[in-house]
Amino acid sequence: MKILIVIATKGELGSISSIKKLQTDFPNLEFLITGIGMVKTTYFLTDAIRKSKPDFILNIGICGSFSKQFPIGSIVNVDSEQFADFGIDNNGKFIPIHEKDKISSSGILKNDFAKKIKLPLVNGITVNTVNGQKKIIKKVIENFHPDVESMEGAAIFYVCLMNKIPFAEIRSVSNFVAPRIESNWNKDLAIENLSSALPNIISNIQKILK
Repeated sequence: MKILIVIATKGELGSISSIKKLQTDFPNLEFLITGIGMVKTTYFLTDAIRKSKPDFILNIGICGSFSKQFPIGSIVNVDSEQFADFGIDNNGKFIPIHEKDKISSSGILKNDFAKKIKLPLVNGITVNTVNGQKKIIKKVIENFHPDVESMEGAAIFYVCLMNKIPFAEIRSVSNFVAPRIESNWNKDLAIENLSSALPNIISNIQKILK
């Protein structure tokens, strides 16, 4: 079984020693570093699917949290995604564009496989610009009711659903979504916790797919 781990940046994978141990313990793993954002993720993931034909896609990385229920360092399992800045600004009122197609008519992308993984389920949004203004954050919460945000998740959902490949998006919280004060972030803790949890996550996925 070939599992493709998809991640935006190399740093989110953790230490070199942890990566080497993963490769030793799970020889059928492959890694794809796409770069940050939806466009790069869509292109490089589609290309990787065509070339390597993985059996499962595991997207990992850090994220921002909208909820105190998921504090910094939390590991979350994203089971729904939305493109949160794909729409129209109508005199200050954001109107999402929901393109009706075979995988979504409401703009919400769902991953049924996520429920099989025993980690907290959350609603995700994907953005081109990380949110950092109170008034915009308020509108985002009103429009989408998200738990977490990233810059790649919905692209992963869309490509995997369109290609009918089972997948999961597992994230670790590095910050709260708020006016940007980087000293309040803790990327190191988020990456450390994600790296520590990853072997068990991969083992569980393999058991589920058997």
